Amino acid sequence: MSAPRRVVLDASALLAWVLNERGAHTIGKLLPVAVIPAPNLVEVLYRAPERGHRMTASRLQEHALAMGLTVEPFTARDVARAAELIAYSRANRRDAQGDCLSLGDGVGLAVAERLELPITGGDQLWAALPLNVQFMPFRR
Repeated sequence: MSAPRRVVLDASALLAWVLNERGAHTIGKLLPVAVIPAPNLVEVLYRAPERGHRMTASRLQEHALAMGLTVEPFTARDVARAAELIAYSRANRRDAQGDCLSLGDGVGLAVAERLELPITGGDQLWAALPLNVQFMPFRR
């Protein structure tokens, strides 16, 4: 039996672990109780080689799952909430060039809300959003 899931990882969090960036140790400790939305894992698997990681996508996925990470589907229920969060961030940015949520950000946040789990990521923009879950930055 696997451990109960306690946190949702954003792609940036898992990439930090894969690439041994700042915050990797924190994410490594969370992997046995973490879940990542399937679309966010796709992002990790194509971005890691772009940034110099040498494992194939399938091998990297196997490795993360062996560490305890669980993959969570992105459901029809998540679609509208992800769009709402992205639209909110776009409408409330400081100027036309200001930061706003990416598609992957919206996916991760919507899944975290559905699962009622905190989410960890590296984007400080999330702290200003009207989220229904706790945001825990993994880099301090």
